[in-house]
Amino acid sequence: MTSVNSTAEPRRITRRRLVRTTATVAWTVPMIQIAATAPAFAGTGCCDISLTGSARWRTGGLNYLDIPLSVVNGCSTAVTGLSVTLTICGIQDLTYSDTTNLPAGWTQLGKGNKHLDPDGNGCYTFTFMTAAPLAGNSSVAPVFTVKTMAYIGTGNHRPAGMITAQVSSSSCSSTAVVIAVPQVG
Repeated sequence: MTSVNSTAEPRRITRRRLVRTTATVAWTVPMIQIAATAPAFAGTGCCDISLTGSARWRTGGLNYLDIPLSVVNGCSTAVTGLSVTLTICGIQDLTYSDTTNLPAGWTQLGKGNKHLDPDGNGCYTFTFMTAAPLAGNSSVAPVFTVKTMAYIGTGNHRPAGMITAQVSSSSCSSTAVVIAVPQVG
């Protein structure tokens, strides 16, 4: 009589084994996704920051683009580590304005009046940060300024563009907001 070595034969996939394996995989994937998102809310228990805004070319200094925003903390506790990211498309040769045009308490990630390179889509990204906490159920209204070197002079033509803005804190982020830049002239 010949003995069959069970390790030499491939294991047969039975219906029971397929159902058990599929159930294990189906159960595991959502837990990985939940575990990846949980730390964002772990510190405060509340994540309700929002952002609204507009954009306008500065009168008399038409190469400056002022972007007034409203940042609202809808939580009852203060948030810290606020940063605002602005991605501006449709306008050429943008740079941070100098630091004298920043709202009080805010800093910029890049240097003022220095050449910035656009991304592959011709858009520029600006980041502004503050160490000041935003108290619970309160708001702040910073006005950020960027400038372009492409449209200098007394001419009355400034192009339309688009800004995608987002605010984040040390514990969460707002949804992105799209702000239209109006054309002048």
